[in-house]
Amino acid sequence: MPLVERLNPLLDELLWVLLGRPDPEHRKKTLPDYCYSIFDVFEKTFFKGFPLLSETVQITDEAAFQSGKTIEDAKKALQLNWKNLGRLYGIVLRCIRFAELEAKSDVEHEIFYGLTPDEVSQFFTMIFGRQWVETNRARIVAEAPGKIMADMLNQYIASRVATLREMEPKWNALAFQWGPEAMEQFHAGMAEGMASFLDETGHFVGESGRAGIYSFLLLVWNEIKAMQESIPGKTLTDLHKWMQPFMRVGMVTYIEIDTLRDVCAPPSQFGIGLQMRKLSVQLA
Repeated sequence: MPLVERLNPLLDELLWVLLGRPDPEHRKKTLPDYCYSIFDVFEKTFFKGFPLLSETVQITDEAAFQSGKTIEDAKKALQLNWKNLGRLYGIVLRCIRFAELEAKSDVEHEIFYGLTPDEVSQFFTMIFGRQWVETNRARIVAEAPGKIMADMLNQYIASRVATLREMEPKWNALAFQWGPEAMEQFHAGMAEGMASFLDETGHFVGESGRAGIYSFLLLVWNEIKAMQESIPGKTLTDLHKWMQPFMRVGMVTYIEIDTLRDVCAPPSQFGIGLQMRKLSVQLA
């Protein structure tokens, strides 16, 4: 499964968690349960500046909201936390800036440095899939791989935040009409949002010591789900052995089996609740 196919459901479910898990009774979870425990950790670390929708926009009078035509009508029908709205757009704009201006040099230096053309092709296959590589083979030969990767990252981020980006000028104009305090809070929130997610070097703010392990376990959710559903089911020892080749090539930090057990422990023991088959105990 190419990386972009792995990311799509992860990002959809992460956004649902960040928005406060709306309408949980009518929404089917698409990922293993442990993924949502990791999202809860990310909500408190990477996304601690991300405002809850329920604390940002509230419609207090649905009929007045639908029929209103003036700012005064909107004020009677809506409760808006302008600082939270600013934080949301600050995070979005910071991500867009990273994708458009910073990503090229980072990926060129950290990912593609020293790779042969065949290795570059294999890398793109892992990220985008075999069909994408075949379609873009001439481009892969002609352009610097870092530029291609940065362009694709830009397109990917832009496509997921396009609606929010297009709405930012409208909210800015609405704050202007709403009042001076709304403008002040909106722009103060944007400044906070820009600094709360990525720092000036493009690295995550509030990264935990286990972030690399969490990210890897999220990316391989499909394989872990297959292990959990296999007959007989796989154990944590099986999972640790399966992870070792990825540890050797640096895709995830090397961890001992006992550390993996701590990471995967139940939430009551400060783990993520990644459940695998328990080892059977032979009694004498």
